[in-house]
Amino acid sequence: MGSQPIPSASRVVFGPFEFDSVSGDLRKLGTRIRLQGKPLQILTLLTERPGQLLTREELQRHLWAGTTFVDFEQGLNAAVNKLRQALGDSAGQPRYIETLPGRGYRFIGPIQRSAKLVLEMAPPASRTSPSRRSWLPWTAGLALLAAALAGFWMGSRSTSTALKPSRFTVSPPAGFALEGASSRQAFALSPDGTSIAFTAMDASGTLSIFLRKFSSLDTRLLPESQGAHTMFWSPDSRSLFFTARGQLRRAWLNGNPQVILSRSPAFLFSGAWLSPEKLLLSRKMNSFTISPSGGQMESVAGLYCWPQTLPGAKLLYTVWDEKAARHRAHLASVNDLSSSTGLLEADSRVMYMPSARNRGTGHLFYVRSGALLAQPFHLPSAKITGEAIPIVSKLYSFFPTGAADFSVSDNGSIAYMSYSSRSQLAWVDRQGRQLSTIGPAGINVKSGRLSPDGRRLVAAIYDVQKGYQNLWLFDTASGAGRLITPAVGLRDGPVWSPDSARLAYMLNPDGARPPGIALRGAGENHPETFLGTGDFQLPTDWSPDGRFLLFANTGIPLYSNETQSDAWLLDLARGNKTIPLLNSPFHEANAVFSPDGRWLAFTSNESGRSELYIQSLHLSDSPKMAGERHLVSRAGALAVRWRRDGKEIYYLGWDGRVHAVPVTLSPKPTFGASQALFTIGSDARANIHSLTGFDVSPHGRRFLIPITGPGEPPSIIVIQNWEAATP
Repeated sequence: MGSQPIPSASRVVFGPFEFDSVSGDLRKLGTRIRLQGKPLQILTLLTERPGQLLTREELQRHLWAGTTFVDFEQGLNAAVNKLRQALGDSAGQPRYIETLPGRGYRFIGPIQRSAKLVLEMAPPASRTSPSRRSWLPWTAGLALLAAALAGFWMGSRSTSTALKPSRFTVSPPAGFALEGASSRQAFALSPDGTSIAFTAMDASGTLSIFLRKFSSLDTRLLPESQGAHTMFWSPDSRSLFFTARGQLRRAWLNGNPQVILSRSPAFLFSGAWLSPEKLLLSRKMNSFTISPSGGQMESVAGLYCWPQTLPGAKLLYTVWDEKAARHRAHLASVNDLSSSTGLLEADSRVMYMPSARNRGTGHLFYVRSGALLAQPFHLPSAKITGEAIPIVSKLYSFFPTGAADFSVSDNGSIAYMSYSSRSQLAWVDRQGRQLSTIGPAGINVKSGRLSPDGRRLVAAIYDVQKGYQNLWLFDTASGAGRLITPAVGLRDGPVWSPDSARLAYMLNPDGARPPGIALRGAGENHPETFLGTGDFQLPTDWSPDGRFLLFANTGIPLYSNETQSDAWLLDLARGNKTIPLLNSPFHEANAVFSPDGRWLAFTSNESGRSELYIQSLHLSDSPKMAGERHLVSRAGALAVRWRRDGKEIYYLGWDGRVHAVPVTLSPKPTFGASQALFTIGSDARANIHSLTGFDVSPHGRRFLIPITGPGEPPSIIVIQNWEAATP
């Protein structure tokens, strides 16, 4: 009896995919794709109701029944991201799964339901006739020949097939979040375009490096990469150079042991392979060379930020053009870096990708007004050859350094991080229940600072078209707000004077100078005075008597992976004299005055981890610390605040939660049991590169924290063979 087809009504076809919801079998062009657990269940529910809304409530009821809301939110986001990775889909430009913010998801791809042919078991061999057995070998031989010819034909077509563009997303593992670049390479495609390395932040604020091969859906942690800052690939795509905890390291992808090459320069931007004997490393103020095997770093005359080695022994790099007040790309010979040609102005670093169509030509990629552009470029003549092609709008960049969230490979792949304005400031109670919001939703903000009189709030809000944060002032009663620092330049870390009349904040006016302290009145048209001394200055508090400003000399308060942090005073009564206050071998940051000005709370890593301490402070013409340090936290601390009466101190722990500790200061400090109050989500803290923080009402019953609204968290979008999609 011949075999009969058995139809399967559970089989659907969409695009290049075939999916059987009963067996859970998902295939792309015949190749099975591994999908299981919640992502598989979500795909089943979506394909059963194409074009219809699948609400978040339904998903929680069907797949996350009995779990907490936080576990459901994190689990759902992770599962949808995993499903999108399997389908090569994008939240920003979906082909299959559309997000309806705050409501749920909808399958938007065209679906065909087609019966799958399942053959019955073949008859036993003993029932095969002799004549049939005699021609089976010939049939097998012909089948093999046909397969070989088909393979040859497919191989001859591989070039044209490979030129079809494809798009997919890469998301961080559950419990981690992507943070935008600031003075580093946040992610990088391998030169051969087969892999990507990216940094992601955990609840403690620590960045680690993860690797994803595009032939797999699995993402793996790069060993010894905790505390990572920046990274770049070797030209053969077999190893990755990165900085972590003050070290420059090299990691091989084949599993060989990592090598520590040297101590890392602080705030290293990136690097490039000049030759088998020399790497070029660069940061904002200077550049270095070192052997790829490690050894002594040597200073280089000249500045070569964001270097990239190009065919023909050329070096592309970007530096700040003070006259144009923008970044400018230059092209030089690897053998003579002193001679260079200026190419174009940009708001970010500039990267080159060779063309897959025309040999010797390619494109320069850069950000301008928040948009990623591709500029046609003829490398041999170093000439711009056409109009810029827009790739994506609203791309995160950091104007002061030129950092930007994109990467390119040598074979036609682009990667960029999706940008979304989805954060806001909110009042919550001690249990974390949201009471109200302040200011508009759908902005990018990480913290706000309340005025001592409680009437106003100042916050640094990111502008994607400008590539930096500026200060907004909000009325705490009405929520109305206005921009108070419209001029060019990065502004962050605002603190109030004790009379609520003035503001001090960090100002980076351009790409040439380090950030310093600026002062201005809180009125609408009050002038701004820049007090920068040429060293990094980040204000953290204003003394109760109005005389001193506390500041840190680094913008990284967690780790000493880039530079040691110390606490300093700026004496406003004596010509803005700077006075070292906490100046030790340890990493000390987040310093704030007690309400009476007699104590200082700060974080220090003297125990091996950043913890909260308080110590007696004598403010006079010669301010100094006195007495012993008293340990307050026990499991890591980040941002710090006092209650107005000084009887309770709060800190953000490494677990992402805000903790409250009762304090009695006299005659000797004593501390009650620490109480964990609520969590500040990793998404809100990693939303943009800015200061993580919170603030507290005078009575300690309400807290001002950043929150994120509904929608997918940022992910990395990868486009392979992008040029095939252009005219």
